[in-house]
Amino acid sequence: MVHAGNAKRLFGTSGIRGGFDRVNPMSSMNLGRALGTLLKGNGIVAVGTDARTSRVMLHHAFVSGLLSTGVDVVDLGIVPMPATGFQSSLASIDVGVIITASHNPPTDNGFKFFRNGREFLRSEEVEVEKHYFGQDFLVADWNLLGTKLFRNIRTPYMQRIKTMIVKRGGMNGSCKVLVDAANGAASNYTPHLLQSFGFSVVTVNSHQDGHFPGRPAEPSPRNLEFTMNMAAESDFAVTVCHDGDGDRLAVIDEKGRFIDQNRVIALFAKYELEEQDGGLVVVSIDTSNVIDEIVRSHGGEVVRRPLGSLQEELALRYDRIVFASEPWKPIFTELGGWMDGIAGAVRLAQLVVNEGDGSCIELMKQIPEYPMVRDFIACPDPLKKDFMQEVRKILPEKVSNIDKILEVDGVRVERNDGSYLLVRVSGTEPKARFYVGGRTQQSVDALAATAKKTMTTILDALEGNQS
Repeated sequence: MVHAGNAKRLFGTSGIRGGFDRVNPMSSMNLGRALGTLLKGNGIVAVGTDARTSRVMLHHAFVSGLLSTGVDVVDLGIVPMPATGFQSSLASIDVGVIITASHNPPTDNGFKFFRNGREFLRSEEVEVEKHYFGQDFLVADWNLLGTKLFRNIRTPYMQRIKTMIVKRGGMNGSCKVLVDAANGAASNYTPHLLQSFGFSVVTVNSHQDGHFPGRPAEPSPRNLEFTMNMAAESDFAVTVCHDGDGDRLAVIDEKGRFIDQNRVIALFAKYELEEQDGGLVVVSIDTSNVIDEIVRSHGGEVVRRPLGSLQEELALRYDRIVFASEPWKPIFTELGGWMDGIAGAVRLAQLVVNEGDGSCIELMKQIPEYPMVRDFIACPDPLKKDFMQEVRKILPEKVSNIDKILEVDGVRVERNDGSYLLVRVSGTEPKARFYVGGRTQQSVDALAATAKKTMTTILDALEGNQS
């Protein structure tokens, strides 16, 4: 449970996540009862899970809660998160739910809710929370209890991706691709999709196992060291990597080098803008200005939103948005409003053969590579509010040649030379993070030094006031 001021919160920036103290059979059953009560005991909820060891226990508890209110359930089995988003876009489904903790450790689990192909809006989460914390659950009569059936959505979901790829010209060739599926739910999706288009696919960490024996679920450079070495020592044109539930995509080139997520986002945005002749590209606040550079040069406009809230913008302006993304998590709006690392992997492979002459390195030459720094300082949770108030006042005074300031999630200061500095507090850890990017290492180093000094000075003063 998360506390925001005096209000209780169940949902964080990316659904509900936590260890057994927070996500357990009792809380899962009550969550199902809360959702069923919100739906007034009517409708159909599709429920899937990732491959975590606690999935069966939590699934039974959550589904029991739903059925007790009279809601019917479609059991999707083990599925990637994007497939659950796809299922929720169908007219016959009122809500889609996946039981997953994404890239968190194997001891954790959680829930993410979808409606109409996009994640729940904050207003929808609040309605679930009201019933959950109020314990005012609907109980259906014995003859009106919900029913459950199983549905295999693998084929229709993959066909949806195939249709998008064919519409974008199909494949003008093939190449050798390495897939690291993190022993997660995408293990039997991404490899098969690529093979269906004629790619030669080699897999690693591709059997589903909720212990994540091959590597931690997060596809970070540190966790992908073995895969990066494997890519460098063989002849793969590109390597694609997922997290535990398949909404994330990490990319490694043929020399075994991890490609920065901002460049991948910019690449996808470039081609979506070309396909759809301009439009909006919505990204999270922590993305770099290389995206702005590419989007503007292709007739598009960048909109930045807080982390975990792209769905709010999608709900408002879906028809104008051609692409959206947080780091690792692409949203192809032609498919729907869900984050889809699987579709991203197939689309990237298509671009490698169609636009990169079979080389990831050649393809990525279209996107500039600029220096970046990401770091943090410790910031106790009770000080976060006052810390950010001071940052808003002091940080702009410490940065010269300011072009604009964004305060949609933390404070982002953008300079006339294309460099930027973002300071925000973590929603899940006692940390204050800063992100710096620019066209030269000198400008990045200078801004990073300013950030760290300013943040440390503010925090020291706040801690001194407490003593």
